[in-house]
Amino acid sequence: MAQAAENFLRTVLKSGLLDRDQLQTALRGVPKAGRGDPLQLADHLVKHGKLSAFQAKKLLQGVYHGLILDHFQVLAPIGRGGMGTVYLAQDTRTHQKLALKVLSPKRARQEDKYLARFQREMTLSQRVSHPNLARSLEVGVYQGVYFIAMEYIPGKSLFRLVSDEGPLAVPRAARLFAEVASVLEYAHGQGVIHRDLKPSNIMITPNDHAKVLDLGLALREGEPEDEEVVGGPGLVVGSFDYIAPEQAENSSRVDGRADVYALGCSLYFALTKQAPFPGGDKRDKLKRHRKEEPVPLARLNPAVPEKFALVVKTMMAKHPEERYSTATALREELERWSDQPARPVDAAGDTGFRAAVAAVETEATGSDSLVDVPNVAPPKEIAVLEPIVLDESEEKNDLWWIVLGLIGFWVVILLGLGLVLLLR
Repeated sequence: MAQAAENFLRTVLKSGLLDRDQLQTALRGVPKAGRGDPLQLADHLVKHGKLSAFQAKKLLQGVYHGLILDHFQVLAPIGRGGMGTVYLAQDTRTHQKLALKVLSPKRARQEDKYLARFQREMTLSQRVSHPNLARSLEVGVYQGVYFIAMEYIPGKSLFRLVSDEGPLAVPRAARLFAEVASVLEYAHGQGVIHRDLKPSNIMITPNDHAKVLDLGLALREGEPEDEEVVGGPGLVVGSFDYIAPEQAENSSRVDGRADVYALGCSLYFALTKQAPFPGGDKRDKLKRHRKEEPVPLARLNPAVPEKFALVVKTMMAKHPEERYSTATALREELERWSDQPARPVDAAGDTGFRAAVAAVETEATGSDSLVDVPNVAPPKEIAVLEPIVLDESEEKNDLWWIVLGLIGFWVVILLGLGLVLLLR
């Protein structure tokens, strides 16, 4: 074998993704001409489902650490936020596909507040459960790397959906946002304020349901004040395109109506394909949230009825007392505008789920900025002394068994014919 191909196979073994027997078996079908080419070996392993395209890419680069985090195999990156990366992963115990949110160790070392916020999210994610909220399966720390294992939600974010396909029709938007309002209704009842609702934190599933993501900036009622973590006067916590005026002034002194405002801004985007106050820097956006009114919906999307535009305007009122007082009242109002029938519930393993997983697994990476992996060692030190042997003996052995099988087949046929003649 060429040295490069041997090095690639050694790297596969070092990663712990496959053991020697699994790798030996998986490579039996590789054409003889491709056995010295690491690219062809990697392509063969991807096509036969032994590696994801992302794993193969990292292994070809000589990277073998970080592809296994505790009992999870990292299959591919699917998103990145301010504190870390979210990966498509597989639980090696159950073979379940899930989303693995990992705090960047570099971030955790740089500033204590990132670690504190991630730990808060780990705690909160275990306390809340709702059909339209990303479900937390497990939280933990492995070799100093903090992670949250969540259900994998296929589909597109609301931001990507609208950017790709244009503004939503009012009945569809009302139904989706009523589902988000039901999440707020539940969360506020548990004393949790999301504080970061925005189109990129709302997933639209294959069966056209809305799922809310990311509790990283959530606030708990009665939580001890810590300005670096939960914010305070002069410290803005939230996304500037969708932040309530009072949250921009003091993010630690808000209630559920701040989420209603953010949801109104997100609904404005869903209907117009632009944020309420586009352009300008962060300071400009905060000033406009406090002092200005956005361009009327009817001017940007004449298909929006005047009365529904008033619903959005009420959600985005500058003063909290002028908005819907509760998420329950908002949900009930939005449901009145939804004339679409109930849709089937998304389930792991259905067609949309499988298609989404396959699409992620067959792409090496969605973006060059998402090629990092957690800097952790494989679960155990693996001795890689002998090369993987791929020679003609394997082909000869396989051929020998085929010949024996054919001989056996004809022996059975002849015996059967002889028995028939004897009986006659």
